[in-house]
Amino acid sequence: MLVGPIFVREAKTAPRRIRHYIARAAYGAGLFVLLWTAWQAMVGFQRVESAGDVARFGIMLFRFLSVVQLALALVFAPIVAGAAISAEKDRRTFDLLLMTDLTNLEIVMGKLLSSLLQMGVLLAAAAPLFALCVLLGGASFEQVGRIFAVTTATALVGGSLGILIAAWRDKTFQTVALTVLLIVLYLVIIVGLFGDKETTGLLGELQPLGISRGVWRGILNPFETVGAVLGPPDAELTRKLPLGKVEWAFVASMLGLAAALAGTAIARLRVWNPSGGKPTFAREAVEAIERRMFKEARQKPTGESRPIWDNPVLWREMRTRAYGRKPIVVKMAYVLVFAAICLMFYFGNVDSSSARRIDIAKTVVPIIVTSLILVNVQAVTAITSERDGRALDLLLVTDLSPKEFIFGKIWGVLYNTKEMVLLPLALCLYLLAVGFIGWEVWFYIVSGILILVTFSITLGLHASLAYEQTRAAVVTSLGTIVFLFIGVLICIFLILVSGSGGFAAQAVSFVVFIFVGAVGMYAVLAVRNPSSALALVAALCPSLTFYAIAHFLKGDPGSMRGGDPLGSFLAIAVCYGFAVLAMLVPAVSEFDVATGRTVAHEG
Repeated sequence: MLVGPIFVREAKTAPRRIRHYIARAAYGAGLFVLLWTAWQAMVGFQRVESAGDVARFGIMLFRFLSVVQLALALVFAPIVAGAAISAEKDRRTFDLLLMTDLTNLEIVMGKLLSSLLQMGVLLAAAAPLFALCVLLGGASFEQVGRIFAVTTATALVGGSLGILIAAWRDKTFQTVALTVLLIVLYLVIIVGLFGDKETTGLLGELQPLGISRGVWRGILNPFETVGAVLGPPDAELTRKLPLGKVEWAFVASMLGLAAALAGTAIARLRVWNPSGGKPTFAREAVEAIERRMFKEARQKPTGESRPIWDNPVLWREMRTRAYGRKPIVVKMAYVLVFAAICLMFYFGNVDSSSARRIDIAKTVVPIIVTSLILVNVQAVTAITSERDGRALDLLLVTDLSPKEFIFGKIWGVLYNTKEMVLLPLALCLYLLAVGFIGWEVWFYIVSGILILVTFSITLGLHASLAYEQTRAAVVTSLGTIVFLFIGVLICIFLILVSGSGGFAAQAVSFVVFIFVGAVGMYAVLAVRNPSSALALVAALCPSLTFYAIAHFLKGDPGSMRGGDPLGSFLAIAVCYGFAVLAMLVPAVSEFDVATGRTVAHEG
C-alpha cells in the first residue's frame, strides 16, 4: 500500500531494458578505473613492502569513492525524481493519472521510489569496491554501512525535494532548475553560517543549542558527514545527542526532512494539479459550451493580432509562455543563490587588499557551473517539451528551415536564461573594478564563459534531438557536463595527492582515464549520428579541459598563483568552440537525421 502499482510496474519492467544493465556495468567500471588511477597516483609501479602502505591507500580510496558517490547521488537523484512527474506533465498524461483511484500517497511514493530504484541498483553495484577497501585494511564494514546510509539518506531527501517541486511546477525546466538551485542554496547557507575547515562562518564561535559549529556541519552538510565517518567519534555529540555519532544524526535529520517534503507533496498533490486548480475537461453540455464561447467572442474587444516575426520559433520562445506560467520564480531563485555566494566571497575577502586566485575561483566557478547546468537544462527542454506536447511533429511539417528552427531555439534559450549569463559577467566586471583581476584575465574569463554557455546550449539541443525521453536527455546532457568538469577535477586531485613523481609517475593511468572518458563521451554524443568530428571532440575535450584547469592552478601551491591564463583560455576556446561546430553543423545540414525522421545511410 505504501509504494503502490507505480513502483511495482517499474520494478518489474526496469530489468527488461538494456540500458539498465549498461548503466550498472558502466558505473562499476568507472569506479574501478578511478580505483586503478588512485593506485597509480599513490603507489604506481613501485613494490609494496609494508601493510601500512596498503592500509593508507585503502583509507584514501574509501574517502575518495565515498565523496564521488555522494556527489553523484546529490546531483542526479533529485533531477531524476523530479523529471519522473514533470515529464508526464509535459506529455499531458499526469492528469489522467490523477483521474484514477490511486491515492496521493501511492502516486507520490510510487514515483519517488521508482525513480530512486536505479540509484539503488548503482549503489549495490558499487558495494564490492567499497568492500575491497575493507580487505585493504583502510576501513571497516561498519564504516561502509554508515557511508551507504549517509548516501541513501542524501538521495532520499534530494528525490523528495525533486518530487515536491515537480508536483508544484508545471514544466520540466522549472522543476529541474528550482531543484538544483535549492540544493546549491542549502549548501551555501550551511557553509556560510557554520563555515568549513578553513573558515569560521558568519556565526563565528556561537554554539546554537550548545553544539559546536563543527558538529552542526556534520549534522547538516553531507560532505562533512562523510569526513566524520573516518574520524574519531565526537565526544561532544555523544554526550549531547542520544544518537551518539554525527552520521546517524545526519541520517535522522535528512529522513525527517525527506518525510516533511514528501508529506507536503502528498497533501498538496491534487490541490496544485491540474495546474491552476482548473478542471482538465469541461463537464458542461455541448450547447452550453457553444453559448459561452459565442458570448465571450462578442464581448471580446476587436483589435489587431500580434505580429509574428520572420522566425516564428524565436517569436514563440521570446513572446509566449513556452516554459511555464511563472518562470520568474526560477530567476528569483537564481538571483538569491548568486547573492548568497557573492556575500560569502565579500565577507571572506573584505579586509584583504587582494584575493588569491583560488579564492576567486571558489566564488566564480560555482556560479558558472550552476549557470551552465540551468542553461543546459533549458536547452534540453526547449525541444523535449515540444516533443512531449506533440508539437514537434507539427513544426517539422511546416516550411520552417532547419536553420530557422535550430538558431531560433538557440537565441530563445539564451534570451530566457539571460539572467544566468549576465550576472556572472557582472560579477567579473566587479572583480575587475575592485582590482582583484586585471583586464587580460577579465577578457579571458568573460570570453570563456560565453564559449561555455554556447557549448552548453548546443549540447542540450544535441541531446534532446538524440534522445526521445526527456529524463534520458536531461541526465545524458548533464552527465556529460559533470564528467568534463567534475571528472577532470578528480583526476587533478589524484595528481596533487601523489606522493612523488607528479604527473610523470602516473601518465599511464591518466591516459587510461581520459581514454575511457572519451569513449563514453563519444558513445553519448554519437548515439544517432556518428561522425569523425564528434570522435575528435570526445578525444579533445577531456584532455584540453584537464590542461586548462591544471594550467590555471599551477604555480606556487601556497599562494595558488596560477600560470598564464592565456593557455587556459586557448584550450577552452579550441576544444569547446570546435565541439559547438561539430554538433551544430550536422543539426542544420542533416536535420532529418538529427530529429530521427531518417537514418544516416538512407541519404
